[in-house]
Amino acid sequence: MPDAAPQSAASAGHPIQAPIVFMTHDQAEKPRVMMNADHAVPNERLGTFREATVPILDARALPEPASLDVQGFALSTMPTAMADFYDEASIEAVYYPEIIDFLKRETGATDVHIFDHTVRVQDDGKRAETAKRLPVLIAHNDYTETSGPKRVRDVMDGARADRFLGHRFAMVNVWRSIGASAERTPLAVADARTMDQRDYLATDLVYQDRVGEIYQNAYSDSQDWYWYPDMGGDEVMLLKCFDTAHDGRARFTSHTGFENPNAPAGTPPRESIEVRTMISFAP
Repeated sequence: MPDAAPQSAASAGHPIQAPIVFMTHDQAEKPRVMMNADHAVPNERLGTFREATVPILDARALPEPASLDVQGFALSTMPTAMADFYDEASIEAVYYPEIIDFLKRETGATDVHIFDHTVRVQDDGKRAETAKRLPVLIAHNDYTETSGPKRVRDVMDGARADRFLGHRFAMVNVWRSIGASAERTPLAVADARTMDQRDYLATDLVYQDRVGEIYQNAYSDSQDWYWYPDMGGDEVMLLKCFDTAHDGRARFTSHTGFENPNAPAGTPPRESIEVRTMISFAP
């Protein structure tokens, strides 16, 4: 199991200085996110937040490529036959099988279960037209120590869930830009080795029919945040949002969209898709 020391900020190129929204530690009660069924309306977040200007480093400049087990994220090339990411039937019929094959090759997983996906659209008009969600601009991780295993039971039948839960499994998001450019509001990710456990704040995710749980993140200047500039259409980011392993490898990957102050005028609004998966390493 690799346990390399984090690269210094200076080793990863000249950083962007950009604002990121974080939770604070002084919460009066457990934070909540009230999930709005109308995707044109932002979700209501109950809690105390602050904005911090953070150096966001160029992950392409790392001496060794980032990996899921070390930093908690990775960049890879994944060509696709998809022609229209707004066609839900095609996503499930074409893109899902591509993701399954890709993750088995990339991670060595023996089984991959895709349980949902989200298309995010920054432009107000197109988002209203397509009924898609906004990019999330708050530092968070999609699952917690509790909600990761619980989600397996939520989305799988008993026998398959038992198989996943009986061996090491992880939850990996596959993120892709599907618009002309992701430069205006790209994705920032934190090196998992630089995150303190106290900066993961469990937060209820309240839907109409269930309550999930995520981590929202507090900020510390010990954190190292990265992004991948100039992502091409065949490139994808992998984010590990949960791992049952307790052997030193990355288990959670905090991430957020951010407004890129260096994006040229006229850079188009972001369009992206993230596919959420569970990957099993059962023999």
